[in-house]
Amino acid sequence: VSGNGYTVSSTNGTATVAVSDDDDPPPSVPVVSITAGNGVTEGGDATFTVTASPAPAAALSVSVAVAQSGDFAASTATRTVSIPVSGSVTLTIATTNDRTDEPDGSVTATVNTGNGYTVSQINGAATVSVEDDDDPPPATPVVSITGGNGVTEGSAATFTVSANPRPSSPLRVDVSVAAQGSFGVTTGTRTVTVPTGGSVTLSVSTSGDSIDEPNGSVTVSVSSGSGYTVSSTNDTATVAVSDDDDPPPPPSVTISIGDASGEEGLWVTFKVTLSEAVGHQVKVRWESDHAYDLDPYAIAGDEFWYMDGTLTFAPGQTERSASVYLNDDSYAEADELFRVRLSSPQGATIADGEGIMTITDND
Repeated sequence: VSGNGYTVSSTNGTATVAVSDDDDPPPSVPVVSITAGNGVTEGGDATFTVTASPAPAAALSVSVAVAQSGDFAASTATRTVSIPVSGSVTLTIATTNDRTDEPDGSVTATVNTGNGYTVSQINGAATVSVEDDDDPPPATPVVSITGGNGVTEGSAATFTVSANPRPSSPLRVDVSVAAQGSFGVTTGTRTVTVPTGGSVTLSVSTSGDSIDEPNGSVTVSVSSGSGYTVSSTNDTATVAVSDDDDPPPPPSVTISIGDASGEEGLWVTFKVTLSEAVGHQVKVRWESDHAYDLDPYAIAGDEFWYMDGTLTFAPGQTERSASVYLNDDSYAEADELFRVRLSSPQGATIADGEGIMTITDND
């Protein structure tokens, strides 16, 4: 500095002496991170490694939040771990085993902010997968039914009742039995038990008799019930039942046609009769025809018309009639003959199927 009685050197007017600090610098703030161990099965421990870098100079308390996905009874409360001066510590989260089938899940641990450390921006949270080890519940069996071969009355109609998948224990199934025809079938609801093998045979008895009757059938349907569902495509099956009795003998009633006569130029009317009254309808066909074996015979178209038809007898009726037109002429001649024949009976048999018609001359 300038003053009285001296001058300041222009080159060495200032000098500096270095002073060194002999104190240690403050320690760096640790960055805390967390990593996950391998996945576990329910009942095992999920493990995590909590690390401080650099390692703390003294034990470091770190707050960690625990969460879970799924229901594995992991404790999800916030907890505190202490990282020793070695720099890392293992965090163990217990899971609980159960017998309930459920989706797999996980345990996640997240480092919370706290005093004396900062949280890693990259590895601030970690997750350990937790696998469920329980078998899924058995699938609900679908019950179906199929029918056996057709039977003759007196034999049992058989059906197969099946459950898919097979039940783990005997399964009671309700079925409904119906019948068409009169074969002594016990209809209504009954219960069959499907064993663990998956199927059972159901037999439905039929009765034999001596009555001729139409063929019929036995039908079994699976009813809804507990512990199973009913097949949407094979819920009903039918077994045909054949009647084995001979049809009744043909009716004893007979049909007969009578002879008749008529004058030329008019109609000849003949009668057809039944031997007795019956409770069903009877039919028979008739037609006029030549009679060349008779003498003298008439010729269709000249002396009489060719005609035909069907006579129907209502129940209880025993007599019907029909007519054939006789042609007229102007000359004297002997009486002439032709036939009316019966055919195609229904509900009776023909006893006398030919009637002799006489044409009387009017000249």
